[in-house]
Amino acid sequence: MSTDNAVNSEPTVVYEDDIMITMRGVADSIGLPYTVNPFELVDREALIELREGNQGAVGPEGEAAWPWSWQGDIADVAALNQLKLTTADARKAWRVVSENSIYYWTGMGFIAFGNAFRTVGSQGAPNQLIGIAVAGPTGSAADARVLGTAPAQQVEITFPRGATGDAGDPGAKGRIQDASDVLIDSERSLGQDHVLAWDAATQKFRPIPSPRPSGPWVIGEKQFTAANNVTEQTRTLAAITIPAQPTAWRPLVEGGVQVQTEQPTRCNVEVRIGSPKGDLVGFGWSHRVSRIAYVLVSPGFQYPTKPGATYGVVPANQTITLYVVAQKAEGTGSYNVMSNYSHIHVRALPV
Repeated sequence: MSTDNAVNSEPTVVYEDDIMITMRGVADSIGLPYTVNPFELVDREALIELREGNQGAVGPEGEAAWPWSWQGDIADVAALNQLKLTTADARKAWRVVSENSIYYWTGMGFIAFGNAFRTVGSQGAPNQLIGIAVAGPTGSAADARVLGTAPAQQVEITFPRGATGDAGDPGAKGRIQDASDVLIDSERSLGQDHVLAWDAATQKFRPIPSPRPSGPWVIGEKQFTAANNVTEQTRTLAAITIPAQPTAWRPLVEGGVQVQTEQPTRCNVEVRIGSPKGDLVGFGWSHRVSRIAYVLVSPGFQYPTKPGATYGVVPANQTITLYVVAQKAEGTGSYNVMSNYSHIHVRALPV
């Protein structure tokens, strides 16, 4: 260290030794055009305070830091040196408890970061813990563990299952619809006269309209139109409208109609759905003898039917009209229709 003498241009040595110079930036809140920069020398350390200048532009982004492989705590540097590290251990880091420092191994040597754990970091997001209870096997030990990562973690506590106790008192009667194997929803809701049926798709019982026949709906004798000497090939004798049903169905028709014919004329009785020429669902065979005028009507179909057939089937939720028709089968003579003792009753048979 030397100073210039105003009289003698030769430097005068006042202190000759290695010293440590520390320069510290000082903010100038007043903004004076000229600032005295103090210089302080204590023992072998020199402190120079310099006024801070204006903030410069942001420099270019540097390369990404090497990732650390955190190894946890170690007692002191002596214990750290006992690890006999090689280049294969590069990027490992330890917290040396005795110094409260981080020691980073480069593969060739350590880099120490002093006072690494004294600064308080920023507050993290609050951890939303959710508790979960699990029943463990009988005789097992209680346990607890934290699952997931913050801030959404779960605390799972395992409680040992106790021994099976005595049977309790019988409970109150429950509702069938609350059973675990019964499914009632907006698609299949409960209704009047519904029953439970097994649904293979959901593997549960679901409500369906009762499969038993509904009705009957009856055409009484006062609803038949009586006529004499009828020569028409086809004549509508009566009709009845059946309200919409919740499921598809086929009419089950029974009854009798007074139709009088003579040789060589014969006139059968038919029951058809939708129109006088619709699907045939009821039939009565007449006679050529005038004294045998009562024609018995029973279920009858024009074509063979089997499960799944659509002939004679009324779709669900559809109102339908059934027509009782006299159909001349033989001869060109006339026939008489009498309303007394005539009747037809209809039941809806679900399909």
